[in-house]
Amino acid sequence: MQKRVAVLAFLILIFANSIDVLSEENSLKWIPFIWQSDTISGKFVEKAYMYVPVKIDDLPENFTMQLDLGTTDTQFYGNSVKPYIAAYPSFAKKLGSYETYQNVIFNGINLKMGSSNFLFDVWLRSGFGDTIPRDSLHSRTAKHIGTIAPDLFKDKILIIDYKTARFAVAEQLPAEFKSLSGVTFEINNGMIILPFKINGVVHKLLFDTGSSPFALASSKSRALEIAGPLIIDSLSGPLWWGQQITFYGLNVNKSVELGVYKLGKSKVYYDKDGLWERDVFKPLNIWGLAGNGLFLDCVIILDYKNKLFMIKN
Repeated sequence: MQKRVAVLAFLILIFANSIDVLSEENSLKWIPFIWQSDTISGKFVEKAYMYVPVKIDDLPENFTMQLDLGTTDTQFYGNSVKPYIAAYPSFAKKLGSYETYQNVIFNGINLKMGSSNFLFDVWLRSGFGDTIPRDSLHSRTAKHIGTIAPDLFKDKILIIDYKTARFAVAEQLPAEFKSLSGVTFEINNGMIILPFKINGVVHKLLFDTGSSPFALASSKSRALEIAGPLIIDSLSGPLWWGQQITFYGLNVNKSVELGVYKLGKSKVYYDKDGLWERDVFKPLNIWGLAGNGLFLDCVIILDYKNKLFMIKN
């Protein structure tokens, strides 16, 4: 009898734990994103940008914002948002001194993504973005209006499921991920700096979801240290905040690792004029950047609370 009671108690405990895990998984509010394609240098890039469908305050229109962890501030593009400021007085009231359009903030904006709401102060990026024609201002087509940056996820846990094109934001790490090995990262102005081991040497790389076409990017000299000299790809266009820039791609022939995760065959890119080296890599004192291309078959967990990066294959 005692043995039966013990077995029953054990089964109840297992069942209860299973319910806890299931409820924790189900409690995640998954937010869909859209892989926005683009044609760059005459080449069709299927997964060029991560666009998130967004509703803004009580505005009836549909919008999208790019998920870009390689920048610092969540922002609306001045050219794109300007007609909505004019059309909706309640929206305009949240923006300080918008007549000047210089270094101003929308205060207390509700960004609704999926079933999640984020009450946030959103920066206005003056003079940037596409101007939306008046006749399509209120059409049902979603208008691309801004960028979602890591400041939205401060002290939270961001989970990106690349396979199913969705992400979630949590206060605590869900049970299903607690057994994963984590890589400790640094945070520089909100951006994640990861310790990659490249050809046996540890280097710092910026993790940048805004660089979807690239698995790796660095300076020309550093790219040649891990790849053959033959240029096997090139991309050219307004690829850096509207600025024209040309990238060359090389096949990586050295080992690239992140913790226990080993990178398979990949390419490394460098920009022809060294703009990223001058304006990004040197100021951050990093080897280069790692983009979405490394993780397209994975779920990644970005624990901003504990500065841990985890990968689930």
